[in-house]
Amino acid sequence: MKSKVFELLHTTKIIHGEGSLAKMAERLKSSDYKRSLIVTDDTLVKTGLVDKVVNSLENEGVEAVIYSKIEPNPTAEAVDEGYEWVKEYRVDNIIAVGGGSSIDAAKSISVLATNGGNIRDYEGMNTWKTDKMYLTAVPTTVGTGSEVTFGSVITDNERQLKMVVAGEDLSPALAILDPAMIAELPPKVTASTGMDALTQAIESYVSSNATPITEALSIHAIGMIAENIRPAVLSNDFKALENMQMAATIAGISFINGGLGIVHGMANTVGGFYNTPHGVTNAVILPYGMEYNLSTNLDKFLKIAEALGENIERLSVREAAEKAVGGVNALLEDLNMPTKLSDLDVDDENIERMAEYALVNNDTQTNPRHCTTESITNLYRMTL
Repeated sequence: MKSKVFELLHTTKIIHGEGSLAKMAERLKSSDYKRSLIVTDDTLVKTGLVDKVVNSLENEGVEAVIYSKIEPNPTAEAVDEGYEWVKEYRVDNIIAVGGGSSIDAAKSISVLATNGGNIRDYEGMNTWKTDKMYLTAVPTTVGTGSEVTFGSVITDNERQLKMVVAGEDLSPALAILDPAMIAELPPKVTASTGMDALTQAIESYVSSNATPITEALSIHAIGMIAENIRPAVLSNDFKALENMQMAATIAGISFINGGLGIVHGMANTVGGFYNTPHGVTNAVILPYGMEYNLSTNLDKFLKIAEALGENIERLSVREAAEKAVGGVNALLEDLNMPTKLSDLDVDDENIERMAEYALVNNDTQTNPRHCTTESITNLYRMTL
């Protein structure tokens, strides 16, 4: 039997640790960049986190222009407006400061900065000709992994869906993992983004496109998250937050190469229809998606249960595998997170249309179990 042929792509330079913001500014200065567009949201401006980035740049003589109009589930309109700022202020590089929304928006803006047009022109994979503008990502949450991925998810309100702009050169050139940027992260944000990272790691681990490298990354990320998410959320423990930040990046490298699954396919669709928080939506759907996929690989779900810290001694393989679902449910309870989509004001009005959208979502294509509109409709109904 021939061995499986696979590729693994990782093009982002990662700088980790306290003080890494200063290293970022030094690199930009040494590369002769003079004016940065900081893509962020208004909340991070008000909390002073953006000031940390601006100060590090100014210390090296690099100017900063702040574009702070990014909201959760960034829209095509916000991306197009960001491109106008690139032209108006004549910036020569872009820095994303925030969670997945700001980083995804900045990725798309970086494409427009060198290719022009509007972001709907670039839906799909490798759709632009000119390399994007130099991009740095400074994550301020412990989820998404967008700082190391080559995809950008943008909400198209006209079509009520999340479109994907992706390309092998879309990953940020530089990712700054400075724990000072997450030290005061609100517990709800830690829980939401942390569960997003856990969902990514679990789905990547069981994905039909998983490889030995992505499996090693994702199972390690699952263990790190399981060990650290409770103290990070419940006690704002600094070391636990730092570990969660690293786990999210590890999960990002894994899933962008190994793929995701039905949970993300369904969650992305719900977000397009109801503008729900991505991490929370994933958290709600995750146990149901795991139950749906359980029988495809009991051994893998057994290992997930172990990584989650579940006691599987003297259990059959199936019983041990089922502990993985129980471990996630226990985590949701301990973190006081919603367990039904109805808690997020999602109703059954759009279920059949959402099932059709979720079926063709890119993430669903690597789900380990075959999906149909009927099976996804049933899953949606179970989550309400």
